[in-house]
Amino acid sequence: MEPSIYEYPDIFRRAHLESPGEIPAEVVFLQQVWKRHRKSPTRRVLDIACGDSPHGRLLAGDGLEVVGIDRSPTMIAAGRRKANVLANLRFYPRAIEKFTLPERSFDAAIFMSETFPVIVENRGLLSHLKSVGRALKRGGLYCIDIDRQDPIPRVPRRTMWRERSAQAAGVALGIREFHRPIAWHSPLHSIYELECTINFPAGVVTTRDLIPVRYTIPATLELAALASGMFKMAAAYCDLSFTRPLDRCRYRWMGVLRRV
Repeated sequence: MEPSIYEYPDIFRRAHLESPGEIPAEVVFLQQVWKRHRKSPTRRVLDIACGDSPHGRLLAGDGLEVVGIDRSPTMIAAGRRKANVLANLRFYPRAIEKFTLPERSFDAAIFMSETFPVIVENRGLLSHLKSVGRALKRGGLYCIDIDRQDPIPRVPRRTMWRERSAQAAGVALGIREFHRPIAWHSPLHSIYELECTINFPAGVVTTRDLIPVRYTIPATLELAALASGMFKMAAAYCDLSFTRPLDRCRYRWMGVLRRV
């Protein structure tokens, strides 16, 4: 069985086409969202599906209390290692669909890196929103980063999307991406397959990940928020902008939910 790219914390973000400066720009935008939609300062933040929590490190560096959760022990270990002397950044291994934490309530929660649509089942989605809601103060904000998904084609068979190369952590990567077929009645919009050949000096490793993608637009996120009984939609912004209209969204959008 081939390993997952998520077993290589110093490589996986580059394999997913993360750009230099992207995460600092996201953190700045998050802080602007909090100022716009909260009357009180945001001091405690829950970073969901945090990986090694690059957002959390920046926020903790600004003096906020940050708690990261992720299902991957490898990512949690990497986050703790990279947090180094940041006593105000803590980690817990948790499944994102249902969790509790031995922490007092948070002012805000974030789910970044466009991975929220991996929660594909209705039961899991509602359970997730209820778990986040229980962790937030009333009036707290949940900011969710989501790719614009309509350009993704439905395919009748496994189909190559693109092939590219990259560099990460001093090693060369060969990356192939595929779309896979799904049933018409599935809540998924696509199944994304990522194959990454990592050319380590000691030998080549090939990773493979199948990533389900639920089709998520502002209206469906709003409906899920209401169904959870925990949230209402406060806003939807696209491409880290407060002024760009949704019908001119290029790449991604952010849903802002308010805890009721």
